[in-house]
Amino acid sequence: MRRCIVPILLLGLFFFFPFQVFIIGSETGIGIQGAVYRVQVTGYGDSLILITQEIMYVVNGLYSVKTGSSVLLWALGSCVLALITWFGIVSADSAGPEHYRRISLGLIVACVCYLGSCIAQYGVFFHGAAGTSIPLGVALVLLWLAAIRFFPEILTFRQ
Repeated sequence: MRRCIVPILLLGLFFFFPFQVFIIGSETGIGIQGAVYRVQVTGYGDSLILITQEIMYVVNGLYSVKTGSSVLLWALGSCVLALITWFGIVSADSAGPEHYRRISLGLIVACVCYLGSCIAQYGVFFHGAAGTSIPLGVALVLLWLAAIRFFPEILTFRQ
């Protein structure tokens, strides 16, 4: 059972965990964004936008360059997170310090891509004409990784 904890956490991180909370424009709406989804609540209606739809918006030229680069950085982070999740599931039997180090490095790369996406869309201070971004989920993942790095006994399971 212990070997399944990290892959289950990675799956939850990939499918359910919100990495960003955002406010659209001049408070037109609010939303949350996970690795593969975006949920927006506005006066015009509520919407669930999957990452595949956003990539198609970029391919079809519906997004501006700034928004398109933001979406592509977010998609890159999601691809890295998907690869790390797959790696965590496939190699769960050989879980050791090197295994956790590789997963941590992959999560750091994914978080850097997500932060880059937020900066590309909202600016260096996460606030601009497009609205405000609060990448709280990214910060929580990075704090969790720092805790694991400096306190590795968190991952050791003693009976």
